[in-house]
Amino acid sequence: MSRNKGTSKRSARKKRASKTKRRIIFSFKAGLVLVIIVSFFILSVYLGIFGPIPDKSELSRVRNHSASLVHSHDGKLIGKYFLQNRMTIDHNLMSPHVKNALVATEDSRFFKHKGLDLVSLGRVFVKSIILGNRSQGGGSTISQQLARNLYPRAEYGKFTLPVNKVREIFISSRIEKVYTKKEVLALYLNTVPFGDNVFGIEVAAQQFFGQPSSTLNPPQAASLVGMLAANTAYNPRVNPDKALERRNIVLDRMANQGFISDEEAVKFKSTPISLNYKRLDYNNGPAPYFMEHIRPKVQQILKDNYPDEYNLYTDGLIITTGLDSSMQEYARQAVSRRLIQLQKEFENQWSGRDPWIGSPDALRSEVTSSPTYKALTGSGKSSEEALNAMRQPVETTVFDWESGKGTVKSISPLDSIKQSLKTLQAGFLAIDPANGHILAWVGGRNFEFFRFDHITANRQVGSTFKPILYATALQLGIDPCEYISNEVRTFSDYQNWAPENSNGMHEGWYSIKGGLINSVNTISAELIHQTGIQPVIEQAVKMGIKSPIPEVPSIALGTASLSLLEMVRAYSTFANLGRPSEPVSLLRIQDWQGNLLWEAEQAEAPAPALNPETARVMVEIMKGVVEAGTGRDLRSVYGLKGDLAGKTGTTQNNADGWFIGYNPSLVAGAWVGADNPSIHFRTTGLGQGAHTALPIFARFMQELEKDPVYRSIALAQFPPLSDELAARMDCPAYSLEDPNPGLFEKIFDGLLKSDTTKTRKLKKREIKKEDTEEKKGLFRKLKDIFKRKK
Repeated sequence: MSRNKGTSKRSARKKRASKTKRRIIFSFKAGLVLVIIVSFFILSVYLGIFGPIPDKSELSRVRNHSASLVHSHDGKLIGKYFLQNRMTIDHNLMSPHVKNALVATEDSRFFKHKGLDLVSLGRVFVKSIILGNRSQGGGSTISQQLARNLYPRAEYGKFTLPVNKVREIFISSRIEKVYTKKEVLALYLNTVPFGDNVFGIEVAAQQFFGQPSSTLNPPQAASLVGMLAANTAYNPRVNPDKALERRNIVLDRMANQGFISDEEAVKFKSTPISLNYKRLDYNNGPAPYFMEHIRPKVQQILKDNYPDEYNLYTDGLIITTGLDSSMQEYARQAVSRRLIQLQKEFENQWSGRDPWIGSPDALRSEVTSSPTYKALTGSGKSSEEALNAMRQPVETTVFDWESGKGTVKSISPLDSIKQSLKTLQAGFLAIDPANGHILAWVGGRNFEFFRFDHITANRQVGSTFKPILYATALQLGIDPCEYISNEVRTFSDYQNWAPENSNGMHEGWYSIKGGLINSVNTISAELIHQTGIQPVIEQAVKMGIKSPIPEVPSIALGTASLSLLEMVRAYSTFANLGRPSEPVSLLRIQDWQGNLLWEAEQAEAPAPALNPETARVMVEIMKGVVEAGTGRDLRSVYGLKGDLAGKTGTTQNNADGWFIGYNPSLVAGAWVGADNPSIHFRTTGLGQGAHTALPIFARFMQELEKDPVYRSIALAQFPPLSDELAARMDCPAYSLEDPNPGLFEKIFDGLLKSDTTKTRKLKKREIKKEDTEEKKGLFRKLKDIFKRKK
C-alpha cells in the first residue's frame, strides 16, 4: 500500500515536472516568436515600410517654419508674416533658466541618455501604470518629443501608437548623433507650441512677458515651461490660477534637480505671474496697415529676384523699413485719442438720429452687400425674409470705439452694420522729405475690424488742393501781393460757375497771400480762371499726384479725389523748396542668417516741380495759415513752437476733414471721415478739418517736441527769406478799401467795353446806389474786373 502511494507521488511529480517543462518550452517558444515578431516589426519600421525615417543628412538640415520679421529703421520689431508664429534663435540667446526648467520638468536624465531613457521608461511603467501615480509624466525624452514635433504622428490604424513610438525612438537617436545636447534643447524650444498661435520660446517670451527669452528669470521660465503640459489649461492669460499652480510645480522640480535653491524656490513661488501680454500678429501690432501695404512689395521683390526660392511666410526673412517705431506709436496714440473724442461728438450731434437719414441708399447698399444678406438670399430667402432674419440678435464680436477693441455683444447683423456705417475713421502719414522714408503710417482705426487703408484711399481733398493752385499761379508770374476782389463772380466760360465763400462774406480785397491764408473760395476761383485748368493739373502731376484729376474749375476748391499718400508727397515739394520726394517704405531684405538679398537703391532726385523762389514764397504763405489762418489752433490751442507751415481742408457737407503740415525735416498729413461720404457731421464747426484732422497732427507734433530724440526734427527751421522776397511779400492779407486807387478812368473804359454777365449785374447795382461811398466801392470792384480782363 505504501509502495503504491510512493509510486503515485513520484508519478505526480513527474507529471508536474513534465507540465512545467512543457510550459517553459512553450513560453520560450512564444517569447521567441514574440521577439521575432517585435524584431521584425521594429526592423520594418526602421526600413521605412511605415514611411521613411529621416537620415542624418536630412536631420542636419532641419529648420522650422519661421516668421519673417519686419523691423523699423531703429531696429524695433513692428510685425511678422507667418504660417506659424515662430522665431528661431540660437541656444546662446535662450535663458539658462528656461533650459533648466525644461530638463527638470520633462527629462531629468536628459544629459545621461542618448535619446532613449530606459530608466525613465521603467519608472513610468512602475509608478504610472502599476501604482497609478500620474504625476510622474510620460516616458518620452526631450529628444523623442522633438522628433514628434518635427515629424508629426501619422495614422496606422491599430498600429498607430507602436509604429509612431518606434519611429520616434529611431529619429531621436539620430538627432542625438547630429546635434549636441545644447543644440537639441534649442531645437526643441524653438519648435514647441505655447498656445495662442505661438511657437517657440522667443515668441512666447515676447508675447507673454514683453521681453526676449534671454532675459527670462526663473519664475517666468517656469511659467512658460509649465504651459507645455497643456497650452490652454496652464495659459496664465486664460487660466491664471491653474498656471500659477503649475508654475510652482516646475519651480519645485527645479529645486529638486539643484537648478535653484530651496530658499529661491520658496521666494519665487510667493510671487504672482506678472504678464506683459503683447500680441504681434496679422491683426495686432504697432503698424498693421503698413505691414499690409508693404507685403505685396516684398513678395514682388522676391519673385523678381529669387523666383521660387524664398517664402515670405516660412523662411524667417528679415525686412527693414524706414518706419520709426516711436513716431509710429505717437501717431497711433494721436489718431486713437482724437477719434474717441470725435465719435462722442458725432453721436451727440445726431442725438440718436440716423446720420444716413438724407441718404437712405447708404444703408441699403451696406446691407445688401454684406456677407450675411448675400448668404441668406443665396439660400433662397426673399429680400424681406433676409432682412427680418438680420433683425434677430446673435452673439457677435463687434468693434467698441471707446476701448478701441472688439467686444462680444448680443446684437443683430442689421444693427452691427449700422454701427459700422457711422464709425468715424482716420488716416495719418508722416514722411522724411529729405529721403522720402515713411516714418509713420496709421491707415485706420482698427485693422482687425476695418481693413480699408485710408492712406491709399481716394477722397475729396478740399482746400488742401489750393496750395497747388496758388503755386501754379506764382509759377506763371502772378505776384503774391496782387489783390483780387472778394466778390462773387459768375464765370460764363465755366458754364456760369459762381462759387461762394462758406462764411457768406464777400467784401473787400484779398492779396494772393491772404487768399490762401484764409482759404477764400472766391479768390481761388478767380485764380484758376486766370491760370487755366490744365496748367494746374500739370503742376499737380509734377508734384507727385498720380490719380486722374477732372478738368473742371471746381478743382480749385478741392473737388478732386486723391489719396493722403499723394497729397503728403505733393506737400514734400514745399518742404524741399521745389523738389518732391518719392515715398520709400522698404530699405532692405535679408535671409534668416542676415545675408543681404535686396537693398533699396539710392533713388535719383525727382525733377524740380517748382522753382526755389516760388516754393519759398509758398512756405511763407502757408506759415501764415498756421500763424493767423485756419491752422492757428496749432499755436493758440496746442502751443506748438516749431517753424510750421500747412493747410486745412474741408469738403462739401463736412464729409472729409484734412490737415497737412510740414517743416524742413518732416511732412505729415491727417484725414478724418466716415467710410461712406454720405455719413458726416451736421455742422462745419465740428466737421471742418481744423477740428477733426488738425488735432491729430498737433498731438503728434507735441510728442515730438517733448521727446529729446525728435525735438530737433520738430523744431527745424526754414531758411530766412531774402530781403527781396520779404519786400515782395510785404503786404496786408486783406483790405476793405481798394489797395490800388487812381485807376478810375481805365476801369470805366473797361466797364464800357465789357459785356459779361458780371459787368451787367454791376451796372444795375451802380444805378441803384445813391451813397457816394458805395459808388466808389463799386468802381474799385470794376477796376478789378478791368485788370482781370486785361
